[in-house]
Amino acid sequence: MGSPQYDGAVSKNADVVGELTGEASNLIWNTYRGYTSAVFDHAELEHFVRMNVVVVLGCLERGSNPTPSELVHARELGELRARQGVPLESVIQAFRSTERVVLLHVERSRIAPTGTERIERALSCFDALTNSMIDAYRDASSALDAVRARAEEELTTALTKGLAVDQHDIDRWADVLEFDPARACLCAVLELAVSADPLASQRFRRRAVTALTASMNGPVISRASDGVIVLFLRADEGPSSGSLDLIMGGLIGTKDCRAVYLGSTVPSLRSGYESYRHAVKVRDVALGSSEGPRVWHYREVLLDVLLCADPPARGEFVRSRIGALINRPQLLDTVAALADCNLSQARAASQLFVHVNTVALRAKRISELTGRNPLVFDDLVELYLAARHRHELEPTTSFHHAGGDGDPRVTRSSGV
Repeated sequence: MGSPQYDGAVSKNADVVGELTGEASNLIWNTYRGYTSAVFDHAELEHFVRMNVVVVLGCLERGSNPTPSELVHARELGELRARQGVPLESVIQAFRSTERVVLLHVERSRIAPTGTERIERALSCFDALTNSMIDAYRDASSALDAVRARAEEELTTALTKGLAVDQHDIDRWADVLEFDPARACLCAVLELAVSADPLASQRFRRRAVTALTASMNGPVISRASDGVIVLFLRADEGPSSGSLDLIMGGLIGTKDCRAVYLGSTVPSLRSGYESYRHAVKVRDVALGSSEGPRVWHYREVLLDVLLCADPPARGEFVRSRIGALINRPQLLDTVAALADCNLSQARAASQLFVHVNTVALRAKRISELTGRNPLVFDDLVELYLAARHRHELEPTTSFHHAGGDGDPRVTRSSGV
């Protein structure tokens, strides 16, 4: 860049202003996050860069700092960038890029007074502009956060309570939260650890939302309530089910989360209550299971959900299928192993760390006690499903071990 001389009307020299504006704009555009055509037009960037250049050159010309009126555009810019969702760090970097261009110009211009005075004046001007922008950005961000928090609270309350809401309200909330209400979505309920304190829960909530927002390439709506975090996610974009499981599994791996329950995919946000209701049903099934922490899917537990819909029938089903096994954990474990291993006795034996003959003996004993053969597919399905709800039956017997296949010999508390 050249070193043009200007004669006391620096801020009005269109050639200088245009040259500095173009150079700074080129340094900024497509360099910092948010400074792309996907967010706003390049012409808008040039407008505000030009305003900064004009203010600083004008201050150098008259030898004073910016007046309050000269800082108005910086406040307007801060509020605008906050509304556009451009990170504050990016906006600050944009100001610093313009500052660098102007300082280089000042050094090369050799206009009196020379030395550090003009450099210090330019730095003071940019500090004033940057601070005004930052203050306005933070004020706008705080206001926007409050609006978003209220919209998120209202929307999640409606979706989790099944409230009848007008489509206009759904659209208004979704617009504030930048969530397309017409896209398919699903609900996830994250079970918090019992020891999680409120601050830790809030930190975990932010961490979960951040991780999922980045992976789903879209917004995540959240709500914390009664030891759980409820999330509504876009289901038609982002990772596959396997990838989503991987992300959720990572959350379970932390000390703050015990399990994740995923509801069904519904066609739109307006149907979110249905997905939430299904996630709650999954949670009910999981809480009665003896399985460890994992990601639970609604589609995986449909039979369990059907059983849970009629508690008396469920209790009778469990008693009639595995009532005789309730105090025989080895036999119940064998049922689970045979199901996991697709009826393969050899693989079940390996899983249980016993001899294959032990599995055969246990299968025979199960058949004798229940009237259902765990080596027959239909019978095994009923036994396995009932075993998943074994919590329905309270132990009523005591037992001691006795030789052979390790099967406990039962002595009923009634003495029979």
